[in-house]
Amino acid sequence: MKPDKVFGLYFDTFVKHDENALNNLNTYLKGFVGEDGIYKNNTETAYQEEIKGLTNLFLSGFSENIREECSQDAKNYFIALFDRYKTATFTIKNMETMRNDYSQSQDISEVSYDVTIKVPAKVTIIDLKKIKKISAKELKEYLKNLTNELVNADKEISLSEKFNLYQIYKGTDVFYWNGGPQELLWKLNNFYFKNINSGK
Repeated sequence: MKPDKVFGLYFDTFVKHDENALNNLNTYLKGFVGEDGIYKNNTETAYQEEIKGLTNLFLSGFSENIREECSQDAKNYFIALFDRYKTATFTIKNMETMRNDYSQSQDISEVSYDVTIKVPAKVTIIDLKKIKKISAKELKEYLKNLTNELVNADKEISLSEKFNLYQIYKGTDVFYWNGGPQELLWKLNNFYFKNINSGK
């Protein structure tokens, strides 16, 4: 399989939570890293864990009462966010083969790519720095407005990033692998929040 196809499987698995892409990625990986090297979690489990983690992180600074009252609204917001990620598209701009600095016997295929995704042109703003003064009612309204804005996002933005595929050799065959593909989602997540929280 060519490196651009492998990158696509990683992107669709870890950004879009595509079960078919995960199955194809695991079938590919099994051929050279074995059963122990494949991803055991299905995409739905990973998706639910990430939604739960982000929901808890967002609410962690609020009182227990507000956390309980706003838990579902916060969850709905992150579901809308991940649904937006599922519509993201990528374009590979360049692929360059280079020597791995940590292993002189291994090459790396560095993938330079752009991700295009839609964000709300304008978002509801709330001053989260004054967290102790925000009521449950205010937070619920903020989250509902932001969720609705995410669902109807109409402004396209692009992120330029790089992703390494490490080359593994088996006989005359070359395979491509990355041990931390979650970075694809983390980078997009950080970029998205930076843009929707800019207030522009």
